[in-house]
Amino acid sequence: MDIHIDGLQTYGYHGVLPEEKTLGQQFVFDLRLSMADCAGVRTDAVDDTIDYTEVIDVVTEVATCASFDLLEKLAGSVADSILERFPVDSVWVRVTKPHPPIPCAVRGVGVSLEVGRSQ
Repeated sequence: MDIHIDGLQTYGYHGVLPEEKTLGQQFVFDLRLSMADCAGVRTDAVDDTIDYTEVIDVVTEVATCASFDLLEKLAGSVADSILERFPVDSVWVRVTKPHPPIPCAVRGVGVSLEVGRSQ
């Protein structure tokens, strides 16, 4: 089973350029948390699944309480924090910078990665 969170918007101070660290900018997160078994499918009880509001709190905490040069490090830190705090088998994270400071028109730039538990 997978839990999806799409389009989570945060404001942070990530990037290589000094103005990105000073002015900050918007970031958009898409996540997929995978579990082999989820008792909530059978019980309909929130205690038997992962509360996505708690996941959102973790992502927001990582994205707003630290500053990273690279989106790769931001995505990896989010993935690691989710694996530390929730009983998931793997997590996929995409981080998009919708308004990058580049002189071209783009919808956004970003990275994605998937991290699973070590055996």
